Amino acid sequence: MERPGPMRWLWYAIGGTLPARYRHWVLWDLTSPRWVFRHMARAAVLLSPWWLLLLVPGPWSLRFSMVALALITGFYFSMSFMEDAAERRLIKHGYPAGLNRRIREESTPENRAEIVAMYAAFHE
Repeated sequence: MERPGPMRWLWYAIGGTLPARYRHWVLWDLTSPRWVFRHMARAAVLLSPWWLLLLVPGPWSLRFSMVALALITGFYFSMSFMEDAAERRLIKHGYPAGLNRRIREESTPENRAEIVAMYAAFHE
């Protein structure tokens, strides 16, 4: 399984589609036991420009409040729609709808890599 480099991962994090050689990694990324934390890392990348609000002139309390409100709202909506976002990513990379949920429901963390490899081989 080939992992994308930092620039490709950044492209993937903001919603881009990776080349076909990363399809297996994308499937693993969206079905691994820590997929929620990986989703939150991608959301943190998307929400990072909000930190620029600290550069706006004004009281620190107002600037910090603006950043905190933006991040809380962004993470709330990101968590609310993370299953749908994961499914959209898989569909963009050529996998059938519902595959990520099926893999997570059929497997335990110990055998998930084996099941992901099986589905990746089947859908290539």
